[in-house]
Amino acid sequence: MHKKKTLFSLITILVSGIILLSASFLTSLASTVSAQIVETPTINYTIVIDPGHGFPDPGSIGKNSKVKESDLNLVVSSLLADKLRKVGINVVLTRTDENGLYGLYSTTYKKRDMAKRKEIINDVKPNMVVSVHMNSFTNTKLRGAQVFYDKSSEISRELALSIQNFFTSELPASDKGVSVGDYFMLKCTDAPSVICECGFLSNPEDEKLLLSPDYQEKVANCIFRGIISFINI
Repeated sequence: MHKKKTLFSLITILVSGIILLSASFLTSLASTVSAQIVETPTINYTIVIDPGHGFPDPGSIGKNSKVKESDLNLVVSSLLADKLRKVGINVVLTRTDENGLYGLYSTTYKKRDMAKRKEIINDVKPNMVVSVHMNSFTNTKLRGAQVFYDKSSEISRELALSIQNFFTSELPASDKGVSVGDYFMLKCTDAPSVICECGFLSNPEDEKLLLSPDYQEKVANCIFRGIISFINI
């Protein structure tokens, strides 16, 4: 009888120990998961990404594929937004679907679209504005990506150079340097603002590349790396 009690006591102690170890493990696991959630990087930095154009304004049209610039702008902008959010940057897109920001269609739709984009920027008060476009020209031999900035903003020029460096090193025919552009979207805020022309839809080689999801990802990654290099994170 004494032996049975001793055996029962030993089993009771062993089971209690297992329960305590399990509880300790679960507590430790919960703490680790909680720490991982808390430690997700958050940066006090907001970027407005502006996918140019939008229905009924398609922008440029692909020479062979007839793809609409507005659609490609949105694809690259969305990829860029995802990359920036993953490192904790707050992102606001001026549009998230195929439609422009016109309201009811009329002969002044383009002017209203530009005013709405500026309104979004003024409301958000971002640290940076990046407008995404595709290029086109009568000379179909022209190709490659290029960044534009307003001549009155030196800090915008620095951002443009940072992005252009990655365009030059990663994308074909993009050793163009940056250019001054007299564009409305570059004048909406004092924050650094650039327009990224990601390639020429009037050029067959560029058009074919810009239709490729892999190349779209590559373009977005160049802009992303240029931004990160500029803000030094």
